[in-house]
Amino acid sequence: MDPTHKPRAATQTTPTNGGLAIRNADSMVVPQIRELIPQKIRAYHGATTDEHHRYRSWEHCYGYFRKCTPQPIAADRHLAALQLAIYLASWGMYRGSSFLLQRAYTVHLGVIDQLAQPCFAVLWKQEFGAGEIDTELLPLVLSAADAVRQVYRPFAPATDSRQPSDTLVTKVILGTLGCLPAYDRYFIAGFKSAGVSFSSLNAQSVDRILQFCHDNLAALRIEQARIEKVSGIRYPLMKLVDMYFWQIGFERSTREPGAQTSIS
Repeated sequence: MDPTHKPRAATQTTPTNGGLAIRNADSMVVPQIRELIPQKIRAYHGATTDEHHRYRSWEHCYGYFRKCTPQPIAADRHLAALQLAIYLASWGMYRGSSFLLQRAYTVHLGVIDQLAQPCFAVLWKQEFGAGEIDTELLPLVLSAADAVRQVYRPFAPATDSRQPSDTLVTKVILGTLGCLPAYDRYFIAGFKSAGVSFSSLNAQSVDRILQFCHDNLAALRIEQARIEKVSGIRYPLMKLVDMYFWQIGFERSTREPGAQTSIS
């Protein structure tokens, strides 16, 4: 962490609709934390009781990458790229507005090559969100995200500066390394409900997510153990954070007048 970084001023907000109350910029306080975290995560995870549900695509993709080390993944890069492509497609990243729609699965080969680089080896081993060295790993996590973005950039329309989007990049990281939540619209809406400003994928937003993990680690660990017992898959902390805020954002969107939900 930058030693010149100054603490942000304390703020006060009133929690509404399952949102968070911010005590100060360095600590997220949830008044009903012991109820909210399991409630939201279980509401999300309940959909995966259908073994063919699209949410299961993340499990298949992440499970594939976590069962391998970077070396075998690099050696079988075509299979790895196919796993990633199927997951991204079922998670809405092959819609008509996406440049991926016009590309074969081979567009992901460069991503596999980059994430298998030795410089990212620690991210395959270290769970991000629970350790004392998280802040030291933060620049490396952002570097991995930037590596993914740079691979896709030549394929994205030159006229669209938003591509490759934070949503695509973070969904790739969530499905492989598991060290970032997916920055889609429901997650962002849920995160903003905490009263925290949000702009993009950067050190500040990831630092705030880490703070949420550290502040609520015990509750997240309980859900992590429960899901592992039920499914046999150990969800990384960032996936649990993704589920928690996504569910809040989704529920809030359904209460808006004329709301229409969609794959995010």
